[in-house]
Amino acid sequence: MSNSVLIIDDSPLLRQKVVESLRGACLFDNYFEANDGFSAIKVLSREEIDMLICDVMMPKMDGFKLMEMLNKEKRFEDIMVIMLSANRGIFDKIKGLESGAIDYMTKPFHPHELALRVSILLRMKGLQKELKAKIVELERVTVLDALTGLYNQRYLYDTLRREYNRSERFNLKLSLIILDIDNFKDVNDTFGHQRGDVIIKEVARLLQTMLRGYDFAVRYGGDEFIIVLSQSTVIGAHIVAERLRKMIEENPLLIKLNGGKSVTTSIGVSTFPDDTKEGYEALINRADQALYKAKREGRNRVAYGRL
Repeated sequence: MSNSVLIIDDSPLLRQKVVESLRGACLFDNYFEANDGFSAIKVLSREEIDMLICDVMMPKMDGFKLMEMLNKEKRFEDIMVIMLSANRGIFDKIKGLESGAIDYMTKPFHPHELALRVSILLRMKGLQKELKAKIVELERVTVLDALTGLYNQRYLYDTLRREYNRSERFNLKLSLIILDIDNFKDVNDTFGHQRGDVIIKEVARLLQTMLRGYDFAVRYGGDEFIIVLSQSTVIGAHIVAERLRKMIEENPLLIKLNGGKSVTTSIGVSTFPDDTKEGYEALINRADQALYKAKREGRNRVAYGRL
């Protein structure tokens, strides 16, 4: 991936010296120049810039004012800034660093010193990117079920609470489906846990095909799953639940994995505010009670949260 630097100074000779210093060390793929803050903004609006090397004293918009503008825009937060100044006073240096610059150099500078400082900062930037990527991956892993790739209970409780509060605030419907594979213990006992895991993964895949962009599915535990349907009425949830029940029952791969017999499911459905207004936990409990109602009535069916 290419990286880019923007050199901002009202002196063409100074800009040339900076470019030559950095080119000599092969530190960037793309070099851009601007003679003041306003020109720099135009470059930033159309190019992806990794580092700014910016003079403090410039006409129209100086380096400090440019930093103020950059600090207001989130899209510029990862740009590293080195400020250049002929003023050797400590207060200007402090002001530059407080404004968000990562480094501050006085002019005239030695080309090798500039190249070395830039090289160190680029390594720091690379490490920061790696760390951010690892943090994002860690956050993703902590909310996913390892077997199915669906969300886990941690994600369910955090997200369902927010969805419930939003539905309550804006008077929206919110439906919950709890699905359990019928007689799954018999499957494990007959064909082994590895075969059972394959069945669970296939059921999870089928669940995902039923989701709209703002719905989500969770492996609630073992062979039990939850689907959260935002802005979904009782009728809408009924349609999804019945389609899903039938899709699983008729799935050829599941039939093959289950020794030629259909894999069936019992499903419980609850809807806010129709079935409960007592919070997201009550919504889960109502769906869970409906699930056990479906099992009592013979399995392979959908039951509802109205008790």
